[in-house]
Amino acid sequence: MRVSLDKSEGCVAVQLATEAEEASYVYDLLESGRLLTDRKDTLPLPFRGSFQFKLPDRPRPIDIQVARLDPTAQQIVAKDVALQLRVAIPGSPRELLPELETALREVPPASEAEFKFDTADRLDEHARIRKMTFAQRVIYATRAGQSGRTIIAQQPTPMLLLYLVKNPLITLPEIIAISKMPSIDALVADQLVRMLRTNPTWALSEELKVSIAINPKTPGGTALSLLRHLSTASLRKVAKVEGNSSLKNASLKVLMERKQ
Repeated sequence: MRVSLDKSEGCVAVQLATEAEEASYVYDLLESGRLLTDRKDTLPLPFRGSFQFKLPDRPRPIDIQVARLDPTAQQIVAKDVALQLRVAIPGSPRELLPELETALREVPPASEAEFKFDTADRLDEHARIRKMTFAQRVIYATRAGQSGRTIIAQQPTPMLLLYLVKNPLITLPEIIAISKMPSIDALVADQLVRMLRTNPTWALSEELKVSIAINPKTPGGTALSLLRHLSTASLRKVAKVEGNSSLKNASLKVLMERKQ
């Protein structure tokens, strides 16, 4: 993570390596009492919008506006840019920006302390996860090992699945299993496609592409975007799926184009 004051734009820029790091950072802000929300058991992710923020040396919270700049798929592949948050103080004097920069940089790392488990802890992983708040489960999903990921996947909600697929240790078979779940939503489906575009090995998996395309929770435009990347055999499978006439007709059209 890198925090810097952007005087020309009148904001504080926070660069984060991954969306998993973003989740941990937001969790740390909440646990430190600096980011104020109505419910601490949930995480405002993706982190954008208007919030109240407590500066350590000020008696009252201030209003902040968070803008979020996602890297493109090409930039992720090139590894030349990070996810960036731009935090401004609407209508307030810029004299507060240095204080905001310090408060955003020097955040107690609650997530590192809470999720550092020893060997004995791992023996009862089910019990430990059951005791976690929802916000803690989101953070845990981004860093869990094989057994922890399996447990999280057994109690799926769209947000847990969204951050589970962002776990850097997750494997292709796990991603395929998630792509078939009826509990994913549009955000999860779009994230899976985004991962396809940044992971050449996963992009070769016909099963993954077909599973995403035919999942009823996948947005129509996202599903259609995958069709031209499918093999002829996979397109025939998609064309036989009932219940989605638009996807079926589009796959038949691609098949006809390939015969010409």
